[in-house]
Amino acid sequence: MKCFIYARKSTESEDRQVLSIDAQIKELEAVALKQGLNVVDVFHESRSAKSPGRPVFNDLMDQLKKSEDTGILCWKTDRLARNPADMSNLILTLEEGDIKEIVTPHRRYKNTSEDKMMLAFELIFAKKYSDDLSDNVKRGNRAKLDKGILPGRAPLGYLNDEEERTIVKDPDRFHLVRKIWDVILSGNYNVDELLRTAEEDWGLTTRPSKKKCGKVLTRSALYQMLARPFYYGAILRNGVLYPGSHEPMITKQEFDQVQKMLRRPIAKRAPRNFAYTGMIKCGECGGMITAEERVNYKGYRYVYYHCTKRKDGHANRCKQKHLRVEKLEEQIQLFLESIYLPEQHVAWALEQIRSVKKDEQKLHEKAVNSVKKAIGVHETKLRSLLDLRLKELIDDDEYKQQKTDITAKKIGLEEKLTEMESNPMIWFEPSERLLLFLTLAKENFTKGQDGLKREILETIGSKLILKDKKLLITARKPFRLIAENAGSPLGWGLLDRVRTFFADPSRHFHIPVLKR
Repeated sequence: MKCFIYARKSTESEDRQVLSIDAQIKELEAVALKQGLNVVDVFHESRSAKSPGRPVFNDLMDQLKKSEDTGILCWKTDRLARNPADMSNLILTLEEGDIKEIVTPHRRYKNTSEDKMMLAFELIFAKKYSDDLSDNVKRGNRAKLDKGILPGRAPLGYLNDEEERTIVKDPDRFHLVRKIWDVILSGNYNVDELLRTAEEDWGLTTRPSKKKCGKVLTRSALYQMLARPFYYGAILRNGVLYPGSHEPMITKQEFDQVQKMLRRPIAKRAPRNFAYTGMIKCGECGGMITAEERVNYKGYRYVYYHCTKRKDGHANRCKQKHLRVEKLEEQIQLFLESIYLPEQHVAWALEQIRSVKKDEQKLHEKAVNSVKKAIGVHETKLRSLLDLRLKELIDDDEYKQQKTDITAKKIGLEEKLTEMESNPMIWFEPSERLLLFLTLAKENFTKGQDGLKREILETIGSKLILKDKKLLITARKPFRLIAENAGSPLGWGLLDRVRTFFADPSRHFHIPVLKR
């Protein structure tokens, strides 16, 4: 059979254990020789398969439609597709006969119902694995930011402590990077001379990695370093500033002074940001609610919120009146009162869910061992089946049929095991955070700054309507459950409903860690 070789590798984390493109091609050429396949052409690219639009893959599919009796030879099926569009296109092309076969070192997929089912199953599993990995990374990054830890590689002058999972001072470079800030702050410097001194006199280089040696500091890297709030103790992520838990190298005043010397804008020049703009809609016309700051004749400043259509033409003018921010926040505080749980109630609830978690972990371990045992049984069946075939006690057709059935069951069990081992207590962390949020949100909102107030309101729910000076909050289900039971004793029934809600990972949302 004629075939096209397709090799792919992306730079993303899930591909780190996959063979390089050259290694894939070498292995596949050996497979082609062993199985008597005639390689017509080789296609390879370094692109992620998470979304459609890979040019080389699309060229491969076009060539298959122009060729006859030609298949695809690849290292694994997940090299071909990890998105629904390419997955369906691949299976449809196989079904229509444009692809003769899809061959991997371990299996061949033909236009049969069993092979197409197995191909679809493996492609869907690859998609799920990719999605789960992305969700876990995002969840982990949010957790790190909540703890004041920078996700990813620490900047020059700091190190990632792999054991404690924090960022600490680099004993070899921290004081040298601080010297750079001191030279800049002195105002008496030349950038080229400073870089040369750092290289030749101080011996400053970037941290070496497993594959690369340390490099000298470049002009662009220097300016990027001088623009990072990380050095005064803050973490800038996606335009949002988070307080860091690492030891600052400089003060905020020193950072602002350097930005001024480099003619960069500093925070105090930024326009006024209001806590609730872009979150609330007008209940009369559907327009967004905005905010303004005014000064009265006595010199007092105050903020009020109003519909953006108040200043339109007279015919379209919204009749809703403005609302002072103090009155708006009183209504938010009333809702927070309705979901407030005293600390002793939360302590009891945490004790209950931790006890349930411990019991579920024991049951989960038994279930995992049971699935592992079942997988071992199927592996034994496959070995026994192969022995029967080698002894010619069964023919090819019977061997293939039984092997397909046993393999399908084994793959199903392996998928179940992967899902069980990934995060068995997925409900526990959000349930625990929710309970702590319920007891701390009211006080944090009362004493917090605008950024924290906005985050608390965003956590409760996103559908906010203001009409006749009354704020309607459509809260997320966990908060509605608490509000609906306000005044009633906190019992296991309510806790179990919260636990059941978070048992579905698609319902998870960010719950900030509030301070006592």
